[in-house]
Amino acid sequence: MRSFDDLRDYLFDQLNAAIRRPGMHGGEPVILTLFDALAFADSRTERWQAELEALVSRGAANAAMVTGAVHEVLGYRSEDVMASVYADLAHRHGWLTLDTDSRIPGVLGEGDCVLNEVIEEFGAPPLWFGGTNPAYPKTLGYPDRSGALVFFHFMPELRLMATRRGDGDFRDSFLFTPAGRSR
Repeated sequence: MRSFDDLRDYLFDQLNAAIRRPGMHGGEPVILTLFDALAFADSRTERWQAELEALVSRGAANAAMVTGAVHEVLGYRSEDVMASVYADLAHRHGWLTLDTDSRIPGVLGEGDCVLNEVIEEFGAPPLWFGGTNPAYPKTLGYPDRSGALVFFHFMPELRLMATRRGDGDFRDSFLFTPAGRSR
């Protein structure tokens, strides 16, 4: 029989995999289930419920959860943007493993750029959401100097659509590039 620590480590690894590739792991319902299980295992259920309530109060979740709020802001459903919201929560709880140790100085300006330019500027991303196929949107996540996560959201043609950071008002946390505003 497996130990409690083995089961907790398994849940931790599954959450990290589901956040990075939500479509391959069952999407938002599975991510929420894994969060619930880890919160229970770590005796943080009340704190986790407070996080969920905070998502709703700042407009990052609605009746359709984070996927619904993302649709309201972007005008379409985006699993990588949804997953980045949960990555931010997992990061704050210590439930997220970063692939590299990178500290970016801040958010890029509002100019247009492409995925390769962001990687050249900041290095390999500690968090990569979505696959590597350029025909699909993706999100890169980097911790800034304070340790908070900054997300770069790319359109299918790998042009930067927006950057996002912070846990304030969800709609206001997006800084759209000209390409992103034109969508």
